[in-house]
Amino acid sequence: MIKLVSIIFAILAGGSTALEAFINGELGKSTSPVTATFISLVVGSVFFLINMLLTGEIKTFLATESISPKLLLGGIFGGGIIYFTVKAMDGIGLSSTLTIIVVSQILIGFFIDVVVLKEQTMYLYKYVGAILLFIGTFFIVS
Repeated sequence: MIKLVSIIFAILAGGSTALEAFINGELGKSTSPVTATFISLVVGSVFFLINMLLTGEIKTFLATESISPKLLLGGIFGGGIIYFTVKAMDGIGLSSTLTIIVVSQILIGFFIDVVVLKEQTMYLYKYVGAILLFIGTFFIVS
């Protein structure tokens, strides 16, 4: 059951990524990529602040003094995702942008799992899968 719930969350994340990219791309056309990124992050921050206040999670937020500062880089990467997506969509469109994003996520995920965390082993079929990702990306983007 936990695996099914995780799969549903992953599907929701993928759908949210596509919708966010589209909406922020349109916002970027009305403003600029930097302004669109800022607006998106502020709106998201306000949404989650309200959520934390309503659910009582604000206590967890206030007890974050033990968090390593390097872990705060995630916020910068989150902003980078929005900014780079808005910039890329202008030149190659939504589907090509999302295809390249997904392939990049998978390949970097492999690297992190295998090299950094040493939690997975790279088997031949995973290399074949990575090659097929490149081939599929080439056909979609071309």
